Amino acid sequence: MVEEEFKVRFHEMSPDRNVPVWMLQNYFQQAAAIDAEQLSYGVEELTSTGVSWALISIKFKFFSQINGIQNIKVKTWHCYSDKIYSRRDFIIYDENGNEAVHGTSLWVIIDLEKRRISKTPQAMLTQRLDTISDIEPKTLKMPSFEGQMPLSEEKVVTRIEDIDINNHVNNVHFTAWAMEGVPSGTQNSKTIKEITVDFKSEARESENITVKTYSMEENSFWHVLTRENDGKIIAAAHSVWV
Repeated sequence: MVEEEFKVRFHEMSPDRNVPVWMLQNYFQQAAAIDAEQLSYGVEELTSTGVSWALISIKFKFFSQINGIQNIKVKTWHCYSDKIYSRRDFIIYDENGNEAVHGTSLWVIIDLEKRRISKTPQAMLTQRLDTISDIEPKTLKMPSFEGQMPLSEEKVVTRIEDIDINNHVNNVHFTAWAMEGVPSGTQNSKTIKEITVDFKSEARESENITVKTYSMEENSFWHVLTRENDGKIIAAAHSVWV
C-alpha cells in the first residue's frame, strides 16, 4: 500500500476548476506504478521478462469533486491476484483529508510479443491485502444499441503523444474520449457521480476511432469507442451524473 501526494496544476483543471476523471486516473496510475514497483512487480521489472500490466476495467465513485489548486493524496493497494486477474483499489483524498473518490480496478498480465493475456506470475498469488473498497469490480454488461441513434458521434485520430511505454494508447485517453459525448447541458449543470470504463482492445498510433454516446436513462450515458478499420469495440464506458 502506498500514499502518494500530488499537486493539482492549472492545466489539469476543467473550466469549472474541477479535476476531470481522466486526470484523476492519471494520478491513480502513477501511484499504482509506484506501489507495484515496491512489491517487485513494477513495469520495468515485468517488461524485462517480456510481459507487462494491462488495465481492463476501472470504476470511480465520487463523493465530492477535487476543485482548484490543491494538494491531494492517492492511496492504493493490491487487493489480490488469481491466475488471470489482479484487483487494485484506491481512495483519493482532497486537501482537507476527506475521501473524495473511491475506486477499484482489474488488471491482467500481457505477453508483449504475442499481445495476449498471460497467467499471473506465481509470486503474485501470495501477495494480497484483505482490505477492499465498497465497490464491486464488475465489467460492464453493455445493452444493445441496434437501431438507436446516438446522442453524439465524435471522431478521434490517435496521436504519438497518446502512446505509452507498452506501445499502445494509454488507458487514460480512452476515458477522456468517452467523456467527449456527454451533452454540454449535463456537463455544465451536473457533476459526475460514477463511471466505469472497460478496456477491450489495444489502439495504436494513427488509428481512427469513433466515439458514440447513448442515453438509456436520465442523467446516465453509455460511451462506445470503435476502431474504424475493423469495426472492433476497443472500450466502453457508463457514466452517471447528479
